[in-house]
Amino acid sequence: MPTFSSWHIIDELIRCNGKYQDDPQVTLIVEYTTPEGNKAWGVTYRGQHPLRYLMPSPFIINPKVIWSIRGQ
Repeated sequence: MPTFSSWHIIDELIRCNGKYQDDPQVTLIVEYTTPEGNKAWGVTYRGQHPLRYLMPSPFIINPKVIWSIRGQ
């Protein structure tokens, strides 16, 4: 479950319905704030625990789903 700090890849994932080159299908993208106050995005792939980035913690502040695959 990678975390991205660049909007460029997240934007491409959203535009391509969760597909990025030869990577597995993305099922959920969560935007959150880091402890340093920066925006970050957690990406979940098919078969991984979908709530990982939705549970607030000291490292995941104000999480919100910004994209999910249709039917999930």
